[in-house]
Amino acid sequence: MRNVAEQAGVSFKTVSRVINDEGGVKVDLVVRVRQAVDLLGYRRDDRARRLRQGGSRTGTIGFVLVDVANPFFSAILRGIEEVARSEDYLVFAGSSDGLEDRQNQLVEAFVARRVDGLIVVCSGPGLGSLGHEVDRGTPVVFLDLEPDRLVSDLVRSDHRGGAALATRHLQQHGHRDIVFFGDDAAVFSAGLRLDGYRDAMNEARLEIDETRVVHGRHTSAVWREMITEYLAGTDPPTALFTAQNFISIGAAQALHDLELHRTIAHIGFDDIELADVVRPGISVVPQHPLELGRRAAELLFARVAGSTAPLIRDIHPASIIERGSGEIPPYR
Repeated sequence: MRNVAEQAGVSFKTVSRVINDEGGVKVDLVVRVRQAVDLLGYRRDDRARRLRQGGSRTGTIGFVLVDVANPFFSAILRGIEEVARSEDYLVFAGSSDGLEDRQNQLVEAFVARRVDGLIVVCSGPGLGSLGHEVDRGTPVVFLDLEPDRLVSDLVRSDHRGGAALATRHLQQHGHRDIVFFGDDAAVFSAGLRLDGYRDAMNEARLEIDETRVVHGRHTSAVWREMITEYLAGTDPPTALFTAQNFISIGAAQALHDLELHRTIAHIGFDDIELADVVRPGISVVPQHPLELGRRAAELLFARVAGSTAPLIRDIHPASIIERGSGEIPPYR
């Protein structure tokens, strides 16, 4: 700012007033300051400004997600950004790829940049570096995956209830032979969704054939191949429950490849792109990631502002979007 003042031939205070839009400066002086700013490439340091104003906040928060390439997490990020923008905050984001070491690296990197709070999708049940940050007073909100020891606010979907709802929906349309395709059961949400499937099958007094339970961590392309091979076997099921968005994409492709999309019922957990364009449309248990992101950000900014309310465990209830695929009757 002193360089700008020297270039424009005005006082430091005049530059400060122009930069901070305080008014009370003659038009010709404003023009000179703006020209000097453009010439020198000056950019206001908001972090330094906040500190100079007597606060310790930097106007930034960190978001640790699993994979930004997954539309679910990118939509959550969008929801967080919407709330952050209204608070005049920026969001730093990074993908952990589900690795605890990478999660710890991101947490430490964000803290080193003095973020005012963190929203974290845990990569596992342990807290890692997060435990130390919570103890130090850093505001933290957990999102989607719940750690073993809940020490901060949490926002997530009802994974177990949603999976049970999806399985019951297929049962209500006459299905008894329902195959479950899910993510690695060691993942918090995936384990709960498998539990929900088992809950609904047990409630209906249907024996669970373990050959009808398939889980693992794969890309949608690999799931497409696996499900195609599974359905091409001698004893295909009458219905599929796919418990993750990438699996649902692979399953939809496999069903169309085999021309079974009007024969075998299918319901997925998580909405997917173009689910309402294919025919029949794909029935899903949606998670509403934009809303999850907004809610997590709202809770975080309340803590940043000094809220000492009891810990909040906000579990969003499940529902079903019926589009046709989950309502196909059994073919046998």
